Amino acid sequence: MATLAQWKTTLKAANSSLTKMVDGNSINLTTAEYNATIDGWAQASFDKEVEDALIAGGGESANYAQYRRDAYPSIGDQLDMQYKDAVNSTTTWRDAIAAIKTKYAKPS
Repeated sequence: MATLAQWKTTLKAANSSLTKMVDGNSINLTTAEYNATIDGWAQASFDKEVEDALIAGGGESANYAQYRRDAYPSIGDQLDMQYKDAVNSTTTWRDAIAAIKTKYAKPS
C-alpha cells in the first residue's frame, strides 16, 4: 500500500499541470491551487486504499499503527482537547483517541 507522500508523487508525475475553465477559457491552476488539488486527490486515494485494506482484513490491519498516526489530531490539538476536558469536565480527547483506536484496531 502506498503512503500519502507516494500518492502525491504519483499524482504529480501523472499530472504535471492542471487547468480550470474561467469565462470559457482554459487556464492553468496557480501553484497553490495545483498543490491543494493534488493533496486532495492523494488524501482521497490514500483513504480509499486504507478503507479497502481494512475491509479486506475484516476490519483489522497489520498497518494499524501507521493508520492511527495519520488519523490522530496534532499534538497541539490533543493538548488543547485535554485542557478543555480538564476545565469543562468532558472527555473529548479520550473519545477522539478511542474512536481512532476502534477504527484502526490492532490485529488480535
